[in-house]
Order: sequence, then C-alpha cells, then structure tokens
Amino acid sequence: MKEKISAYIDSELAAEEIDPIVESLRHEPNARDDWLLYHLTGDAMRGHSTMDDGFSKGIIERLKTVKIDPSYDPLDNSKV
Repeated sequence: MKEKISAYIDSELAAEEIDPIVESLRHEPNARDDWLLYHLTGDAMRGHSTMDDGFSKGIIERLKTVKIDPSYDPLDNSKV
C-alpha cells in the first residue's frame, strides 16, 4: 500500500488505480499516516517549512517563564 500511496503522490498511477487509493486514505488510519509522512518528507527535502499548529510556539513561550535552579545538574543521579 505504501508504494501505491507514494506513486499516487508522484502522479505515477494509472487512472483506474486512483479510486482504491483514495478510498484507503478515507478509511484506513495507517494509510493516512503514510500520506502525511510522505508529504512532510517531501516538504523537508524541498526545503519548505512544515505546518505548525502553534503547539511548538506555545511550548517555547511557556519555557521562557520557567525558573531553573542554577545548581541543578540533570546528569547527577545521586538525588534520584
């Protein structure tokens, strides 16, 4: 199936092969995941930025307000 999805994205399928692929994208979560990964990979390879729903930006903004103890050592296992 992954090969068919890739071929569909690259416009390499015959017309009669398209409908079954579209149906699988509608009904199979794994097929939709593959579709998304192929598009993200293609965008990254072309140097296009990826969509951001604001999640990453929100995390970065919240981290700006976090106070960290300067003596904290994340590699020190003696306090665990």
